[in-house]
Amino acid sequence: MKPTTERDYRQRIARVIEAILVDPAAPHTVDSLATVAHLSPFHFHRIYRALTGESIAATVRRVRLAQAAHRLAGTGDTVTAIALQAGYDSSQTFARAFRGFAGVSPCEFQVQQSHLAAPASGVSELETAAVEPPRVDLIDMPPTEALCLRHQGPLATIPHTFRTLLKTLRCDRDSPQIRGAIGISSGDPEDREGFTYFAGILPAAPLEPVRPIETIRVEGGLYASYRLIGPYALIAPSFKTLFGGWLPQSGHDPDDRPALELYRSPPSVAPSECVTDLLIPIRPE
Repeated sequence: MKPTTERDYRQRIARVIEAILVDPAAPHTVDSLATVAHLSPFHFHRIYRALTGESIAATVRRVRLAQAAHRLAGTGDTVTAIALQAGYDSSQTFARAFRGFAGVSPCEFQVQQSHLAAPASGVSELETAAVEPPRVDLIDMPPTEALCLRHQGPLATIPHTFRTLLKTLRCDRDSPQIRGAIGISSGDPEDREGFTYFAGILPAAPLEPVRPIETIRVEGGLYASYRLIGPYALIAPSFKTLFGGWLPQSGHDPDDRPALELYRSPPSVAPSECVTDLLIPIRPE
């Protein structure tokens, strides 16, 4: 596929994902989404899977559960209300889907987030729910360099930017040339104009950047580090809790450096078992 054609197709697929994000609970069909992409329904599903790495149904399910995670982390709504908003017919069906997605029940996730936001409130609820207390550590990280591709489009398409990065570099996550993957973000993710995100890899050996890939220096220094275990779709709600809940009570001030995501798991691991370190830059005292 020619680069210009592939770019056009990716823009069409991004419009499809935007449509899903606007109303994930809607009864999306191959025909309705093919119309959004201006593609034939006969070939649309195959093109979609080839460019995104997943089926339409998997995207809809992931977006529904990711938005539900945002509500579980940031509102006082009940699990039942959130289940209905996400398009599930009962809290039981939603709970099974969410556990399969996140590795914990909706209630356990709510408890994790509430204690991450208010660590001084005690652990009685955590003990009742048998949830491991969340922990934020202060670490000193050395500077490093990453080969990065700037992400364009909704957050839900960040995994596709990583795939494009690897494809452009003609390598994969298992390559001995790569010692890790990193996400670099600045600004508010809910402000599309003011938010920037770079998908990057940390090379184990020198790799020449190929346009539009660029080399970015990741500044070292003090960071607050929270280890997230679960699908990458939980990164955004967890950062929201860290910035809105943990940070104001921590006694620390954020620095001007970007926030970081360090991906610790091999590609073959199940989504619910993915390990990602979320790092907030902290100003030295």
